[in-house]
Amino acid sequence: MNNKIIAIIICILFMGTVCSAYAKTKNNSITKNENIFSEFKIIESRYLDTIEVIDQKQTTDCGYGCPFFSNLWLAQGFIPTLETITRVELNLFKEGSITSDITLSIRSDLMGSDLTSVTIDGSQVYEYSNWIDFDFTDIDIITGEMYYIVCRTTGGSVINYYCCLFQVNNPYSGGEVWGSLNSGASWEIIEYPGYPDPDGCFITYGLDEAPNIPNINGPAKGKPGNEYTYKISTIDPEGHDVLYYIEWGDNTNSGWLGPYNSGEEISIKHTWINPGTYTIRAKAKDIYQATSSDWGFFTVIMPKDKLINLQLLNFFENHLNILKLIILILHGV
Repeated sequence: MNNKIIAIIICILFMGTVCSAYAKTKNNSITKNENIFSEFKIIESRYLDTIEVIDQKQTTDCGYGCPFFSNLWLAQGFIPTLETITRVELNLFKEGSITSDITLSIRSDLMGSDLTSVTIDGSQVYEYSNWIDFDFTDIDIITGEMYYIVCRTTGGSVINYYCCLFQVNNPYSGGEVWGSLNSGASWEIIEYPGYPDPDGCFITYGLDEAPNIPNINGPAKGKPGNEYTYKISTIDPEGHDVLYYIEWGDNTNSGWLGPYNSGEEISIKHTWINPGTYTIRAKAKDIYQATSSDWGFFTVIMPKDKLINLQLLNFFENHLNILKLIILILHGV
């Protein structure tokens, strides 16, 4: 790894932090909201056409933490897949009596300016690790590009500091941990002796758009008892894979099918047993559970067979005079 930083001050802090971080994450009940580990944070609505979901994350740790205080800043690189980022969570604890506010920001360049930021009260961070929510103003970003979570505080010292838990051996391939000893004037990749390729514990959230209303194509008329094939497709605005749920109008459904590629046309077969008019309904959701704003509809007719009543036919064959009389009456004779 190029440009690794093994600064004396960081090494000293790290060695002093190892035991305390390990003890506090292993021997105490970590007060964290278990909903953090849910893949989906849903914004309430009748149709989930926009929801807040987890985009990038690295949630495992080795029991040790990267310190930050005063002029020592930390940053974690990440590559988003959603176009809007809404907030970040970090797994933090503190050592000593530090109480200064913590500022978290998002940058596209470590040497550049903040794209968005939020400052929280340091009292939210305890001696044991817990997930801290940094809910900043939403920003639009470019998917697939590198961005940085930058974390700093104005107070603290070599014995009073905050720590972000980390895991070793590159658990998150989309970015690396960076450190600055001069309040962000310059940055280097962090590498601790004996703890290779660390990545911080973080979660990023973003807004996910729902797929479009599905299209349904196939035979509009058929015969009861025969099997028919219907083609269904939709587009997800962000290109995410999609799933389909189909109701056939005869009190049966497909359950959720997929996932399939956005824009891919799938074929599905169905048989109606009884004659009648049926409405096929299909809705779509993406892999983040954002559901199309409405159903797609398609009407199918299974007409009744035009059968002649054989008993009535046999009757008239045996009573031709009655049949002739009925015909004369119908003709007004």
